[in-house]
Amino acid sequence: MIFVIAEHKDKKLKPITSELLAFAQRLSRDFSRPVTAVVLGAGVEALAGELKAKKIDRVIIADHPELSRYTPDSYVGILKSIIEQEKPFVVLVGHTTQGMDFAPRLAVSMRHPLIAGCVEYEKRGDRLILTRQVFNAKMNMKTAVRGEPPYFATASPGAFPADEVESGGNAEVVKIAVQPVAPRRKFIELTGVQKGKADLSSAPIIVSGGRGLKQKENFSLIFELAEAIGGSVGASRPVVDAEWLPREYQVGSSGQTVSPKLYIAVGISGAIQHLVGMQTARCIVAINKDAEAPIFKVAHYGIVDDLFKVVPALTKILKDLKTA
Repeated sequence: MIFVIAEHKDKKLKPITSELLAFAQRLSRDFSRPVTAVVLGAGVEALAGELKAKKIDRVIIADHPELSRYTPDSYVGILKSIIEQEKPFVVLVGHTTQGMDFAPRLAVSMRHPLIAGCVEYEKRGDRLILTRQVFNAKMNMKTAVRGEPPYFATASPGAFPADEVESGGNAEVVKIAVQPVAPRRKFIELTGVQKGKADLSSAPIIVSGGRGLKQKENFSLIFELAEAIGGSVGASRPVVDAEWLPREYQVGSSGQTVSPKLYIAVGISGAIQHLVGMQTARCIVAINKDAEAPIFKVAHYGIVDDLFKVVPALTKILKDLKTA
């Protein structure tokens, strides 16, 4: 059996859940094992209904009022109990802030290996070989899991495309009774980001700017282009370090990892720390006057020209298309 730990927020499944399901369905075909999605939370029946329509075998619901707020203690306690009873082959978790908060604790509590940040896998005989990126994605490392299952793995966002998930199923829904343990840390408050500073990890279109914009005031070009194309705004680390924009805009190894359908990099040279965070985008467009900039090595389309000419022209075209 293959377990997928569903991640959700505000009564909606997060995109990483679909990516995990795509991963699980591939594993299911190769290892001939059924797929089970596990949902923890309060009032998550609607999410179970959404999951059961996917081509999986079961959905396990752990529903309790005390699970309305995520805590690692509750997740570890409940998931450990379920896993000990169900004995899955592999447990898949998103390589997200939440996933990497509880997955290592869960694996350690069960004394089983965790392979973090997986981007691919292969089957060698009956063995599962997981691939993860190391040294800021400069190298891939293949790891053979040892010992008896269950094995734990987190999947990097964007590694397994969400649109590859097969639907058309009618999975069995199983609701189990749980009693969450008292958390060792107390929830104080939830601070949301301002409008326009959306979670970039789920944004379908991102327009990012770099230090090629020269000064903070010029970042208005990025916001205007993003608005014209219906996208979100991102930035490289030098922009954030210079305090042109807050930290939540940063894309890269020390910021957010994104995998949008379209990523437009404006005035970004393409340091490896930035590439790690966006190179899985479906389509990458780079605008830079330096033809030798590393960003062009990962870009699908490149414009070698002065961004101060290109971006306003592109914005005007997009605005004209809207009004046409």
